[in-house]
Amino acid sequence: MAIAFRCAQTCRRNLKKTLRPAHFLILAGLFFFLACAPAKETTEDRIQRLGGELRCPVCRGVPISESPAALAKEMMDTLKEQAEKGKSDEEILKFFEERYGEWVLLKPKPEGMNLMVWILPALALVGGAVFIITWVKKGKI
Repeated sequence: MAIAFRCAQTCRRNLKKTLRPAHFLILAGLFFFLACAPAKETTEDRIQRLGGELRCPVCRGVPISESPAALAKEMMDTLKEQAEKGKSDEEILKFFEERYGEWVLLKPKPEGMNLMVWILPALALVGGAVFIITWVKKGKI
């Protein structure tokens, strides 16, 4: 009986020693997971985000979420109605694009000629780097 009791105590102590680091790792992992998990976006946050992607027709270059124009406020109301109907972001943006044209999108789609907007800065950067490296290698600096 005494041997079984001692064995149980030893097993319990060993279990505590091995579980402490495991507990710490599990808690640390859980904390990290919860801290890194994206916060759930509310409907109002979603409306503001989508309003930030649409250009105000009156105050060019200003998103409708920041524009004081009456038309921008009407567009925000329409956007809110669309979001409350349960439409997806793509459906809402397509609705405004069909109504006002592609220029209403502050972030142009990377297709067709719009692709040049995305490619040209990278090409200019690479071309400039090549030019500078060539210039330095020729010893002109």
